[in-house]
Amino acid sequence: MARVRRGSAVKKGLKFFLYGAEGTWKSSFCLDFMKMKDEDGKPLRVAYIDTEGGSVDNYLEDLENEGISLDNLFLIYTSSYYETLEWVEKLVNKEELYLQDDDGDETDEIVLDADGNPFVADVIVIDSATVIQDTQKYGKLKTSEIRAKLRAKSKDASASEQFVAEATAGMEFKDYDKLNQEGKHFLQSLITRTDQYICVTSREKAKKKMEKNERGEMVSIDVGIIPDCFKGAEYEFFTVLRNFEDDDGEIKAKVMRKDRTKVFAQNEIIDAPTPLYWQSVIDGNKGKNKAVILQDYNKSIENDFNKENKGYKDVIKESQQNVETKSSEDIGTADKNSSLYNDLTKLRSSMTPNQKKEMTQLFRENSLPVRPTKDTDDDTLQKMYDIALTIK
Repeated sequence: MARVRRGSAVKKGLKFFLYGAEGTWKSSFCLDFMKMKDEDGKPLRVAYIDTEGGSVDNYLEDLENEGISLDNLFLIYTSSYYETLEWVEKLVNKEELYLQDDDGDETDEIVLDADGNPFVADVIVIDSATVIQDTQKYGKLKTSEIRAKLRAKSKDASASEQFVAEATAGMEFKDYDKLNQEGKHFLQSLITRTDQYICVTSREKAKKKMEKNERGEMVSIDVGIIPDCFKGAEYEFFTVLRNFEDDDGEIKAKVMRKDRTKVFAQNEIIDAPTPLYWQSVIDGNKGKNKAVILQDYNKSIENDFNKENKGYKDVIKESQQNVETKSSEDIGTADKNSSLYNDLTKLRSSMTPNQKKEMTQLFRENSLPVRPTKDTDDDTLQKMYDIALTIK
């Protein structure tokens, strides 16, 4: 639903989109958030989703040598689009985070910040969106191969023809459109549903245009530089920067289109780009009202979809009733398990840190897992859920 408020001054947000070629300080820009303070003078806590496999590891020792506590940095290594979605969900909802063992399995040890409190991110970094875009592209390419094979099979093609159809398949226009829409929706939802500071990086690529040459042939020519990311993604952010190396080998950044914080003007060139230039924005937030009028872009889409498809409500309702009348044997243990897991997860997410701590202790006392997983059996989930309901 639409939200309203009076026109009083509220805290300003920092939502950066940063793109550039290799070696133009994109990752170091993101890590410089570790050198910044919140409006009360405490170091910012940074959750860093590293999709490039250790792009920041070599910088960590330098930060430590500057006296910066790495306990205020939580690193997540993944190149998966869907894993990125899952981690962003945890960070935005400010869920408790847990350390992993050497096999990558979650332990019951809570991640703590430099003050010994449960880690809650002030800044969420995704470095870079190019990688998760490429992962999505590969997944859709595999889907297009299956689609091409099925099409060939439906036309009674031979095994060899089916193989060729699959091997030469490529993404279609609708695949690219869906890819870009999914990526933009994800980024827009990230921007609009949290007042945490956001920084997303991207590689760059040449912008192409088809033109006729002197012989009348259509050829592709370079007409500029654009982000190598979900098309139009940069429009969702408050501040858009392109990092580059000038003729003297100095790293600089250009303000592209906008800086809604008004720290820099459009097209202004910034020497040695760093978010430290925007510390004044955070300092200026002290005493201002919290920007509570946040929007969940995905919920807006769902709301519009429901209104647009209002005429189908009876059909949907009838379909749901048919599902609900199935016997428990037809539904199966897996579905019941999933329902219990989801209910327990939602209940846990609504708890305060102290309530979660109390619940974890009760789980241990009753010889139950400290956290539910989708593989936890139905009886155990029910016991955990019953205990969770007793937490006040």
